[in-house]
Amino acid sequence: MLAETIYKLMLYGFLMVLFAGAYAILYAMGRFSRLPSLIRLSYIFALLQFISGMGMVFNDYLDLLWKGIIFFSTVAYLFIPQAMWRVVVSLHRRHDH
Repeated sequence: MLAETIYKLMLYGFLMVLFAGAYAILYAMGRFSRLPSLIRLSYIFALLQFISGMGMVFNDYLDLLWKGIIFFSTVAYLFIPQAMWRVVVSLHRRHDH
């Protein structure tokens, strides 16, 4: 039973990182190339990232502290690609020659 629980946690963690990376890459590529279809596709990966994170949060094996940390990072990462896009665009505007 413990091996199955750890396997599920590892799988959810792997999928969360994989989907978060796909979300960030597709979002940035969509914004850079001005392709709304890529941005919409990135939101599917954001949803998958959130679902994977919730798979870890709702697992009974982890204690409340870890569930809180995972929940916070799962929700925060929904907003990080957009925020980083704004930061990068702002930096380039200020340092544009």
